[in-house]
Amino acid sequence: MREYDLIADWFRKDRSSTIGVSEALELAAKLRNASVILDLGCGNGQPVAKALSAKGHRVVGLDSSMGMLAHLRADLPNIPAVCSDARACPFASATFDAAISMGMLFHLRPLEQAAAFASVSRVLKPKALFLFTGAEIPGATDEGITGEMNGVTFRYYAVRSYRTMLAEHGFTLIDVHDDPGVATYYLATRQP
Repeated sequence: MREYDLIADWFRKDRSSTIGVSEALELAAKLRNASVILDLGCGNGQPVAKALSAKGHRVVGLDSSMGMLAHLRADLPNIPAVCSDARACPFASATFDAAISMGMLFHLRPLEQAAAFASVSRVLKPKALFLFTGAEIPGATDEGITGEMNGVTFRYYAVRSYRTMLAEHGFTLIDVHDDPGVATYYLATRQP
């Protein structure tokens, strides 16, 4: 995503070192040791990929921003990082034990989010967990809203129902957790 290339240096300095970490570690605690976890929209790997890796899991980062990935590779050289689009994950089917996506999916239009879910569903093992942040509004439209981060304009989109969209792509929504003013976390499991 070109916008994140524009703010990669700023993001590296100003990104919270705690957002999403407790939720990611809670998911990781449900996995066997050294599980393979896809960090979808990993950015610079801070703080989620770093925290998961520190707990002994094998994290693979995927992001479309070369600028963000350059920082991940410099700061966390033991975490493989792939530059690609979340809507077409370049991994073999049933590769990952879990997937996490913090602060990325809501930049995609609803149909693009659906494509990302289909792609993630394909690369997850049956019964794998998928934790992501998003926005759900029953009357959501494709127009979305714009916002600004460090002077760069970003688009944000909500979907009408993650439960419905996930089910269409082989997932069952099992929990929703709202951290007011921070994020809404959705936890799903890949159907067997």
